[in-house]
Amino acid sequence: MNLALAAVAALVPSLLTMHAAETPPSSTKPNVLFLLGDDVGWSDISTHRGGTIRTPGIDRLFKESVEFRNYLGWCVCSPTRAMLLTARHPFRVGTGPETGGELSKGETTIAEAFKANGYRTGIFGKWHNGDNPATPEFLAAVEQAGTKRHYQGGLGVNAHGFDEAWVYYGGGGDYFNRRNLKGEGPVSWWHNREYHPDDQGYTEDLIMQHAMDFIRDNKDRPFFCYVPFHIVHAPLQAKESDLALADQDLDENLKANNNTKRIYTAMMEAQDRNVAAILKELDDLGLRDNTIVVYTSDNGATVDGSNLPFRGGKHTIFEGGTHLFATVRWPKAGLVGGRSWDGLCGALDMFPTLMHMAGLKMPPTQPLDGKDIWPALRDNTPSPVEDYYWAWKNCDGLRTADWKILRYSDHPELYDIRQDISEANDVAAAHPDVVKALTAKMNDWVNSMGAALTHQPAPKKLDAQPAPAGEVLEITVTVTDEAKPNDRLVVPFASFGEPVYATDYIEYDIMAAPGGLTRGFYYSPFKTKNKEKPMLDFSRGMGFDQFGREQALGPEPQGGPGVWEHRVIGLAAFAPSAFGRQGMVFKGGHPGTFKVYLDNLQILHADGTTTPIWLGHQDTRAVKIADTATFKNVRVRPVPLDSVK
Repeated sequence: MNLALAAVAALVPSLLTMHAAETPPSSTKPNVLFLLGDDVGWSDISTHRGGTIRTPGIDRLFKESVEFRNYLGWCVCSPTRAMLLTARHPFRVGTGPETGGELSKGETTIAEAFKANGYRTGIFGKWHNGDNPATPEFLAAVEQAGTKRHYQGGLGVNAHGFDEAWVYYGGGGDYFNRRNLKGEGPVSWWHNREYHPDDQGYTEDLIMQHAMDFIRDNKDRPFFCYVPFHIVHAPLQAKESDLALADQDLDENLKANNNTKRIYTAMMEAQDRNVAAILKELDDLGLRDNTIVVYTSDNGATVDGSNLPFRGGKHTIFEGGTHLFATVRWPKAGLVGGRSWDGLCGALDMFPTLMHMAGLKMPPTQPLDGKDIWPALRDNTPSPVEDYYWAWKNCDGLRTADWKILRYSDHPELYDIRQDISEANDVAAAHPDVVKALTAKMNDWVNSMGAALTHQPAPKKLDAQPAPAGEVLEITVTVTDEAKPNDRLVVPFASFGEPVYATDYIEYDIMAAPGGLTRGFYYSPFKTKNKEKPMLDFSRGMGFDQFGREQALGPEPQGGPGVWEHRVIGLAAFAPSAFGRQGMVFKGGHPGTFKVYLDNLQILHADGTTTPIWLGHQDTRAVKIADTATFKNVRVRPVPLDSVK
């Protein structure tokens, strides 16, 4: 499908005839129904060419609505949800770029705003902006499940302005009864703050039923109903009845040889029926005309779905991960008829826009990043939104109406998004002026948020004099002649279980021993999914210190052996997840004995405070490492600074 936006614009009928009450009286305040798919891709719905799943109910909604053709979110779910709830960039609210994070009570949410204006507010589905509340019942379930970590608990969704809630916390929960993450830990299913681990049923059916109950119960008063579906997030699990219906739409070869596609199809068709059922409930109650209905997704599809014609998908900031389908219907205001609007907008803009559409005054909030797009949507005029900014893993990026730039550690990529929606042709070399201007815009975002980018050098202003004192950590490793340059040994020495945020840095003092090897080692946090090959966080393209040095190359400390050096590295790529294990990495290709010293390993926060990771022997969490043909004589021990020679 050719989605060149200039061509699409020529097909868009004028919206100038749409009529809207700017400040409707309370008796005519519109209801708001916000439907959010989970990992549903652009072409997972059949109204968009490129997919193979039949979604007649959703297609009908698109034909009755105005479609946003340039609606943007994040590339994973929690940040997009926080954008919708607060109209603030995820980095500002502690919920990105990765999933997780506890939304602060200090943030004003869209639910609180509608509630303050007399609306009844409800949420039904997946809440991935905080953890399960630590009620006595849930803590007992945690204990029974054998969870070893000390459970802190979250605020709970009702703390953010929702009157009525049927939700589960986290992401990736089992669909059948258990509703726990990856089949482990306690069930997460709640009615407000009442723990309901024994409720029976398929999660999506419960979501739909409770949402419809809420709409019926509040048919005579204005309501804000937020329905964050679970489908089609992993694990891929479908009811037998849904599989049977999907089989009618799949050819025999696909049914026999691609069970993943079969289940995915069944789940997506089930969401289509649930969307249609909720919309029918509005019709049956006579609420259709004055209910604003929005339907979109939190991010693009995984490899199991379809993001055509876009490049990439979930977990990328290509269009396939961040360019989302979205549609809005409001018959009373003329938002009907299968029309489209090309203005740049997204999840950040929904809070102020829906408030204006409902004729409500925005409450006091912290400074917003989202814009009110209602006048532009209503009058078919250009969007007030200038750009969207993301940072993900080893790059950051910015999208305007005309361009998309991606910045890696060693090069930029630029795409003419109006002519190349598939991001197939990098034109950075041909447009250095555009690259310069968009890079400046990205830097404005970074500076305004204090983002601690992991793939760019940390600010020189954070440099400091090393200050080792008391005990320091000594790590000794012998690298044999058989160790090749690509061989790595990770030597664990500490753990850290607290979350980090996109504005946090890691800082530490490091020294190569006098007379020892000075290149081929570096500090890195790591994950242990594969104990034989730990996943290093400071991999290639990530982990640049204030001197612009890439840690994975094992840079030599300035000053040579026997001289302490201070290093500072941004942690935005890992936020808000717990930082995990800490280790020193030794590279092959440098035969001999390394003796490395480290001290003052700590998180540096935006307000200048620090959280320690390794300051002395009490923080040491080493493990015994046996000799191999490539690495021998591994020793980890705290020693007094005055013993270092």
